[in-house]
Amino acid sequence: MSSESETEKNVQSEPEQDPDMDGGYGWVIVFAAFLLTFCTWGLNSAYAVYFAYYVNSDYFAGATQFDYSAIGGISVGVGMAFAPLVNYLQGIIGARQVMLLGNCFQLAAAILASFSVNIWQLYLTQGVLQSFGLALISLPAMTLVSQWFVKRRVLANSLAMTGSGVGGIVFNLGLQKIIEVKNVHWALRAQGIISAVLVLFAILLVKSKSLKNKVEFTLIDLQVVSCAAFWLLMFYLITCMFGFVIVLYSLADFTTSLGYTNNQGSIVAAMVQVGFCIGRPLTGVLADYAGPYTVTTVAYFVSAIITLGMWIPTKNYATAIALGLLEGVFMGTVFPTCAAMVSRLVGMAKLNISFCMLWIFVGLSALFSQLIASALTSGTGTTRYKHTAIFAGVSFLVSAIFSLLLRGYIISRDQIIAQKQDQDLHMIQIRVPPLSVFRNCLLWPKLRA
Repeated sequence: MSSESETEKNVQSEPEQDPDMDGGYGWVIVFAAFLLTFCTWGLNSAYAVYFAYYVNSDYFAGATQFDYSAIGGISVGVGMAFAPLVNYLQGIIGARQVMLLGNCFQLAAAILASFSVNIWQLYLTQGVLQSFGLALISLPAMTLVSQWFVKRRVLANSLAMTGSGVGGIVFNLGLQKIIEVKNVHWALRAQGIISAVLVLFAILLVKSKSLKNKVEFTLIDLQVVSCAAFWLLMFYLITCMFGFVIVLYSLADFTTSLGYTNNQGSIVAAMVQVGFCIGRPLTGVLADYAGPYTVTTVAYFVSAIITLGMWIPTKNYATAIALGLLEGVFMGTVFPTCAAMVSRLVGMAKLNISFCMLWIFVGLSALFSQLIASALTSGTGTTRYKHTAIFAGVSFLVSAIFSLLLRGYIISRDQIIAQKQDQDLHMIQIRVPPLSVFRNCLLWPKLRA
């Protein structure tokens, strides 16, 4: 057995002694988290359909593509920027109550948006209100599965996050059909009602092990903030989200810019979600074997190659479909691995607060990514998204580099822990020499990270 595996056992010995870990009701939690991601990230990805419809129909008088891009960014970013407050609220009233509040917000956002007649109303409903609904539901859900699994933690998170891919397929294709048969008003109402019912059912299944794991629910943790690797992880997430959100929301409109219909654009957007369904379970299996940092490094190097080498020259529908599928397989790695990466870095007790502090920056990067994409999109025809694709591809490349550095940090830190064998020293208190980080970045396959 490798020294890294021995270290991980020492670090995680307390959760592994729990007889409920890695099975039993944990799989019910995975199913509940699947439904929650289905109705949050999956639903939110369907904004690609609304975006293409709003832009091409000139739906709100005087509104520009920049307005619709801003609403898409707000729907992801604003609520996430309040992630520490969501975490603190969860500590006071509990995960179920927080998600129930988020369900009310998300339902109200969809229903009120369906009655909007001015662009400022859409900013407040499909933008701000939807964003807080997303944050209040998804933030507790994304850390819930990790409390129930150790040995198969990434696989369990991957299966839960597959809900966003399945939800993206259902909502992208379903809402596009409702828009065609009825109108955009009924599409918004349908998404609100469907998601509200499913989220309520999932909440009834949710159980938390936060007391057993001594999870901390505070606004900020100075010990975590003082850890250099926390900031590396932050930059990894920021650059990753730049590429992720741009690709997710732009491919439908990119397809229509090639001369195809809105329905064909929604199919390309749905292919990204199909890629999520394929890639995320595979990510879970590989990450539990090779480590989450190793898998994310490879995934985002490949995402950069696909984005730079395939999106730019794409000029036909078949290639656009293949592009959407391949992007989904690799770029969706961030969500199933994120909780495992954070817990591997700071431990289970500080998972929630670290996760939520990071999500401030994730929210802000998601908020500005679509605005950047809108500013870079210019001209007409096949070259309209050229600069947008370059920016997204470079973002994926930079995120892969940060993940590689984090891999070196984890391996170096585990080597130090194995040597010191100090049970009172918390993992984030260990100072890792920068040279050892660079030296261990490409260490393979002796240690898993």
